[in-house]
This record gives sequence, C-alpha cells and structure tokens, in this order.
Amino acid sequence: MPTPSRIPAELGDVFSVPEALRAGVSRKRLRARDLQSPFRGGRSIPVPISTADPFARQHHDLVERCRAFAAIAPAKFCFSNVTAAALYGIPLPHRVRADLRLDVGVPAGRQPPRRRGVRGHRMDDWVMRTVLGMPVVDPAVAWAQVASLLTLNELIVAGDFMVRRKLPFSTLDAMIEAAHAARRGGPLARSALLEVRPGTDSPPETETRLVLVRGGLPEPVVGYTVYHEGYFVGTPDLAYVAEKIAIEYQGSGHWLDPAVFEDDIGRRELFERAGWKVILVTAPRLRHPTLLVTLVRDALRERAVA
Repeated sequence: MPTPSRIPAELGDVFSVPEALRAGVSRKRLRARDLQSPFRGGRSIPVPISTADPFARQHHDLVERCRAFAAIAPAKFCFSNVTAAALYGIPLPHRVRADLRLDVGVPAGRQPPRRRGVRGHRMDDWVMRTVLGMPVVDPAVAWAQVASLLTLNELIVAGDFMVRRKLPFSTLDAMIEAAHAARRGGPLARSALLEVRPGTDSPPETETRLVLVRGGLPEPVVGYTVYHEGYFVGTPDLAYVAEKIAIEYQGSGHWLDPAVFEDDIGRRELFERAGWKVILVTAPRLRHPTLLVTLVRDALRERAVA
C-alpha cells in the first residue's frame, strides 16, 4: 500500500477541507484513512496519547474534538455548557460526561450550529476566555449553565472546585452573578452557593463535608490551621475546632507513594501530640455514609467541650 503524501505543515493537525484544498491537498488525499473527519468539512490527524488514565484520555479526546470543530466553526462562537465545564476540568458525574456532543454557543441573534455531534446555544452574555487556544465561556458561566443537569450535592462539589484553595477558577461574587443570569438551573445554582465553601483541596473533601452535614452533624470548618505551642502543626481538610477533631481524606496516592505515606504518618503524630484526634476518610468510607457519620458523631460526643 503506498504511503499517503505528507500534509503541509502549515495546516497543523486540524484543518478545514477548503483550507487543505487551497494548500494544494487533493480531494483523494483528504479521503485517506490516516485522516479523521469528526465533523463534515473538517479533517484531523490523530494525536496519540500514552497515558492509561481514563479521565486523562477522555479529556484528551474532548480537546481533540473541540479543536476539530474549531477548524470549521462559524466566525464567532465559543464552547459552553457541559463542554466548557469539562474543558476546565470541573467535576461532573459520568452520566453528564458520557454525552459526547459538543456544546457550542453563538451570540444572540445568530443561528446556532446544527450538525451531528453538536448542541447549539444562543447566548446573551458574551464573556469568554481562551483555553488551549479555543474560545470558552467564563468558568462561572459554565458552572451555572450545567446547574440544571446536576443534583444539589453535585453542584456544590463543582462549586467548591471553582473556588478551591490552589489556582481557583472563579470567585463567589462571579458565581452569584452567573447564577442570577442563568436561564435554566438558576434557582438550584443559587441554593448550591449557600453551601459552597472556598479553600477546599479536592472534590472528595467536599463530599465528606456534605455527608457529615446531611447526616445531621455540625458543619466542620474548611481550611483551619492548627498551631501547638506556637508551632505550625498542619491544615486538615476539615476540622471540628472546639473538639480538636481533624478529618483527612486519603486518596490512593496517600498509600501508593511511599514518601507521601511516610509524610502522612508524621503529620498524624504531630496532630496527636497537639491533642487532636485524626479521622481518616477513604473512598469506601464515603460509599457507606452512615458508618462515617456514626464514627464522627461518636468522636464528637467523646470530645465534647463542657
């Protein structure tokens, strides 16, 4: 089988058919099997990915589909709704991520795109950011746009992620504004904001907090820094300050990485020397919320301040 001729470098790995024809690529070459056609009128050269991480592969495939659409997109467009949220990495449940259609927004007054694999939207507000060279709605807007697809708890988890401690995507003020402007899901988004807490480090940390609160326990403090005799001890994921109870979520990386595992042991010893009780939460414990709530409730009773 003859080797297909090289695609001109100036076209990159995603391009429209008209661009390729103007660059001298024949129609026969554009039908070759080494090129993909995610959308009518466009072509892409597959970009391999080496990781076996299913989430990384899913995100890679999403980016490639977005780049392929951008090559044949209308003059003024942006990725919105679920697509925008996924591009930002906002945590979404599998049932939402499983829909592979791209959400594409256009300004009010223009006709949304209608083609296979695309869900078009008219948008009144036109605040965009550039992500990987592509136009995407503002993160706060994306969060509000997906509100109608999520449960209250899922929306709170996504909201905490937006205002996380490291590299936050947004602010509470921006999210409040987006929630009030949302056409659908606005009431749910506004309800979720009452329970969004800035400064978290991971979605499981938020899930842990919600399990405890939904279980009837007082809300633990996010981001409380513990000192003992003037020395820094640590900042637990969640804390009951008066009772000196630190709650730490332990993902698989905490015991698979020897250095992290050793650091966790020393960290726990420091808390205990300072008079704090440490409760570790794992994914299996989150899947059995009644047991976790009982464990924390018993600890609160044991350490209740007179």
